[in-house]
Amino acid sequence: MSHDRSRRRLGIMLSERMSRNQDFGRTCSENRPDQGFTLIELLITVTILPIVVGAISVGLIAIFSLQSSVGNRLSNSGDAQMVSSTYLKDVQSSTMITTQATSTPQCGAGTQLLGLQWDSGQTMVSYSAIQVPNGPSFTYSLVRDYCTFGNSVSPSLVSTVSYGLSASQGPAEITCSSTAPTCAASTQWISAAGVSAVTLAISEPGSKFSYSLTATPRAWTSASGGVPGGGVPYAPFTLLDPNSCSALRVGQGTLSVNVGTGTGNGVLSVASTCPGAVTVSNGGTLAASSVITADQSLNTIATNAQATYPSNEYYSTQLSNPFAALAPPTIPTGPSASCTYTQTTDASGNQNFTYTCPPGVYNSPPAFSGTNTVTINFSGAGTYYFSQGLIIPNNVTVDFATGTYIFDGTTALSTGSNVTMDGSNLLFYIGSGAASFGNNGTISMSALSEYDSIAIWDAVPSGTITIGDNSNVSSNASINGGIYMPQGSLITGSNVTVAATFIVTDTATFGNNLNLTITSP
Repeated sequence: MSHDRSRRRLGIMLSERMSRNQDFGRTCSENRPDQGFTLIELLITVTILPIVVGAISVGLIAIFSLQSSVGNRLSNSGDAQMVSSTYLKDVQSSTMITTQATSTPQCGAGTQLLGLQWDSGQTMVSYSAIQVPNGPSFTYSLVRDYCTFGNSVSPSLVSTVSYGLSASQGPAEITCSSTAPTCAASTQWISAAGVSAVTLAISEPGSKFSYSLTATPRAWTSASGGVPGGGVPYAPFTLLDPNSCSALRVGQGTLSVNVGTGTGNGVLSVASTCPGAVTVSNGGTLAASSVITADQSLNTIATNAQATYPSNEYYSTQLSNPFAALAPPTIPTGPSASCTYTQTTDASGNQNFTYTCPPGVYNSPPAFSGTNTVTINFSGAGTYYFSQGLIIPNNVTVDFATGTYIFDGTTALSTGSNVTMDGSNLLFYIGSGAASFGNNGTISMSALSEYDSIAIWDAVPSGTITIGDNSNVSSNASINGGIYMPQGSLITGSNVTVAATFIVTDTATFGNNLNLTITSP
């Protein structure tokens, strides 16, 4: 009985405790709200939130500021890259340079900072500062104008290569070589052969960005004679004597200096400092794009209202011999060679003589005689040395084999009248004496490439090469190569037709009714 009462009392106590726990949980649940913050939480949030927002704002401002800076740098870098992509090639190609603000000629408009020419003046580029409206004020841009075929009025290409230039942007700086200590590029066109560097310094004050570009013309001839980036430059017609006041005389004929397929578009180079060193007779024509001269007064061509000649003269401080470093051919040694001949009789009873001459050393002039038809064949490629000269009689046909022909003696080379000369891949080298080609002759020859395409080389101090008169207008001299006389004079008679790739000589005198065409590749 007592156990039963104990169990009943324990059950009542457990039941009452569970009931009290349920009432307590219900009371707590009813007293606590479902939403909202406590005051402490709200204070913490209000304190931290401005700090977070401020940090984000500072970061955004920094990013936006950096974006503008990066944009400016990219734009500035683009300007510099745009200018450099054209500037380097333009300066390297140039043969004439000026920094004159408004030169004659000038490609395009604006204040010219740098003017460049090449292709004998057929291509011209101007880097100019152009004023550009910008609201109520102005800014300046660097514009590249590109002109072709000598047309400086209407550029074929206009491109803006840099923006935001300073209003006081200066021209390019021209640095002359040690052999050309003064540069007159700010007042006239000058030859690039005397320019060792062209520097264009660009300043953009708005972005506080500046850069400098420097390039060297390929035409620059250094003091040692080398040329960075290319071969030795020279005009198709070059006169080397610095002191001659009679460097070139053109009679009542036509002398045309050409480049490529053009006509009269080549350059005449005159090293003489004497005014009036070039004269053209009444009715004569000197067709060339321009004259490069060492005469600072730019009066190389004597004025003659009855003649035609180029009006553009450009000053250069450096007009050197383009082939000064070229080694002459070696004189061979060995036993004396001689010519043999055969004689035949045709159906009419005429005697025909054919001479055959091998390569070698000819210690005495070969004798060529005969009646009617005489043919001379220099047979076999090699070197032919005529220590006492070579004399070709009248009315003879001569065929020259490929090779080098060296002439010495008082009369180094002489051909009679009505002589026809043919040959390919030749060099005629005159080491002493005079050379002359007789009247009414016909010359057709091409040069050896190993001697810089020189076909006739006269190395004699004060030497002369004379091409005689032609009464037969079909007679001519056609030379696929050049005539080189660094210390001599080229002289022609009247009614002469001559074609050559280039002529480099001390002086030249051409007779009346001349038709001389110099066509450089």
